Amino acid sequence: MRIMHTESSEGLGGQEFRTLAESESMARRGHDVLLVTQIDSQMESLARNAGLAVEPINMNRWTLPCGVHMVYKLIDRFSPDIVHTHGSTDTWIAGIAARLAPQRPILIRTRHKATPISTGWLSRFLYEKLADRIITTGETIRNAMHIQNGFDQTRIFSIPTGVDLLKLQNGSRNSHLRKELSLPADAILVGMVGFLRFEKGVLYFVDAAKHLLQSVKNCWFCIAGDGPIKEKVRARIRELGLENRVHLLGYREDVPQILAALDVLVLPTTGSEGISQVLLQALGLEKPVVATDTGGTKEVVLHGYTGLLVPPADALALAQSVEQGIKDTYTSKQMGINGRRLIEKSYSLDHMIEATERLYRTACSELRPSPTIHESFS
Repeated sequence: MRIMHTESSEGLGGQEFRTLAESESMARRGHDVLLVTQIDSQMESLARNAGLAVEPINMNRWTLPCGVHMVYKLIDRFSPDIVHTHGSTDTWIAGIAARLAPQRPILIRTRHKATPISTGWLSRFLYEKLADRIITTGETIRNAMHIQNGFDQTRIFSIPTGVDLLKLQNGSRNSHLRKELSLPADAILVGMVGFLRFEKGVLYFVDAAKHLLQSVKNCWFCIAGDGPIKEKVRARIRELGLENRVHLLGYREDVPQILAALDVLVLPTTGSEGISQVLLQALGLEKPVVATDTGGTKEVVLHGYTGLLVPPADALALAQSVEQGIKDTYTSKQMGINGRRLIEKSYSLDHMIEATERLYRTACSELRPSPTIHESFS
């Protein structure tokens, strides 16, 4: 098959990494893959380094007609069977272009976030008219789209993000983070990884660190990621006098090594979380996790079985659960083992790619029942 992925984001997060993983995996399976990215984005650079075919274009709502024209030309040249969109802006651009194209490729839209969707007519048009099929990253999002928006569930498919366990295991070896941070031998290291914006709950993580240090004196903390509120986070750290205890690592590409160095991973999200890829990776490494009960998180963090759940925007509850994870080592170890088993069973990369490929084929056979599908592999 010929598959065109589109992603209009300029930054890097779980959504973008999943899109890259899908593109690379489909290319390895013999499909012809073209990735359309935002021009000069971080994703463009990573995709080129991965050896993917990339077409960077300018995608924004203010120049939508120009974007539609450019994607229309790409569709005409590449002749995809599937156009798979990932962000709101690129879904509008690629969706309109696909509908105008004589080839009439199948349009699949992945909804990565748990943020409520508007009930207005534009949203209904986007999801019911432009998109042929919709993928969500979890059942929570799929159910919400049906209950809150009335979308037809038979057109929506939950395909959780998958973890490449072998790559994760290899990448987690020989972690030097504790040496990098000059931590003492008995240090407990608690960390979070994510794009630094308010809804990721970074400030609650810093507040929780202050609470936790009152009872666990040998605790250190790290935050991996960059984003628009980085300076606000730095200011909160200074305000609480935690400069020597909370380390801002900035954007890192060695996430598996960071996770390997942690005693507890914290996911303090306050909203719009689907199923965090970092959370899945931590479970794959058998790490104790403490996460807020938002979005699709409870699908993988089964309270008391694979991790601990706390209410969002509650720094004290966050600190208390992290303390529980540190002190009850037996239960934490067992939850880590259970988490790994869950990833192996339901959240592997192969599981995600096979389910996505199966959806592609089913959609093509149902909506384009003709011999025009491009079979570029045996």
